[in-house]
Amino acid sequence: MLNEPIRKLQLGDCEVTLLGTAHVSEASVKAVEKLIQEIKPDTVCVELCETRMRSIVDPDSWKKQDIFKVFKERKMYLLLSSLILSSFQKKLGKGEIKPGDELRKAITEANLIGARVVPVDREVQTTLKRSWGNVSFFSKVYLSSVLLTSLIVKEEVTAEKIEEMKREDVLKDIFTNLPSQFDEVKKVIIDERDRYLAQKIREASKTSKKLIAVVGAGHLQGIMNYIYSEQEISSLEEIPESKFWDKVGLYIFPLAILSLFGLIFYKFGSIEGTKFLQSWILVKGSLSALGALIALAHPVSIFLAFIAAPIGNFNPIIKPGWLAALCESFLRKPLVEDFENIAEDSEHWKGYWKNRVIHIFLVLILPQVGSSIGTFIVMLEGVKKFLN
Repeated sequence: MLNEPIRKLQLGDCEVTLLGTAHVSEASVKAVEKLIQEIKPDTVCVELCETRMRSIVDPDSWKKQDIFKVFKERKMYLLLSSLILSSFQKKLGKGEIKPGDELRKAITEANLIGARVVPVDREVQTTLKRSWGNVSFFSKVYLSSVLLTSLIVKEEVTAEKIEEMKREDVLKDIFTNLPSQFDEVKKVIIDERDRYLAQKIREASKTSKKLIAVVGAGHLQGIMNYIYSEQEISSLEEIPESKFWDKVGLYIFPLAILSLFGLIFYKFGSIEGTKFLQSWILVKGSLSALGALIALAHPVSIFLAFIAAPIGNFNPIIKPGWLAALCESFLRKPLVEDFENIAEDSEHWKGYWKNRVIHIFLVLILPQVGSSIGTFIVMLEGVKKFLN
């Protein structure tokens, strides 16, 4: 007798079984094994996208990441989100059961009986970009702080808590407690994926007689709401365009800074204007370089952070943190063990400097923070000139 939540239905000629699991549950792993052995399906659907499927099949693939290429192509924030999620899940899964073991078991058992394995989830990059593109700047800051906190804070999760994750309403409860401005994020991460999963399972059933789908228990009811009718999902794979105010914001702040420079030169003359320009260069450059120094960046990375900071506000490509991290990823390439030890090293602050992967993100973030503080200080100094 299985205690995991199960839904059985008939789609055309196919007998479909949906199994709800928790991603760090030993009982879920055993349930997957038992159900596949009993039903012997010809198709096993798993809550994975093609990218995550490859990482499950080839667990060493992510260790071969070319960090320099990731930063060069400006995909560092996506990698950071993936690393934070991976680290957080590993903390939950300390012990014999690791995150995703129930999906690994599903793939293994399917291969043993010669069943087809179908990844039915949307690409993780698409989900992240769609959710990120649907929130305001301040919401992005809030969500970033939540992600970073999950990396720093140690989580003690009992066996009872893990089993509780199988309740169908757990994920919805989490999002219910978030402020209303995150309803769009909930829609992308939960509702859209329910619809996407339902349609992909439905499509797989058209060429199957017996199908088992292994999904997170939080998606079960949502899938049941959509699976009996065809869903249009091509729109769910589109990346939203930048909002009007996001585009305008790229120009408003630089124009405000340039206007302040112009007003100071006009009202106080070239001497005061030159002093203000020198202050802009030295304060922003020094604080950005200080951030890189605190991150224990390479001297070349520190120098680049200093050079890039004064012009970073006027060029969206040349940012001090990005340039320093790009240099760092080239000069101090992470080793395989750095990827393997991310979860362990992130548990103590010393590990942030020891682990080369995490260290690169320190080099990305701290110079940027220093530069932003410098902007505030110098702008405040400029405004005071007009008030005095």
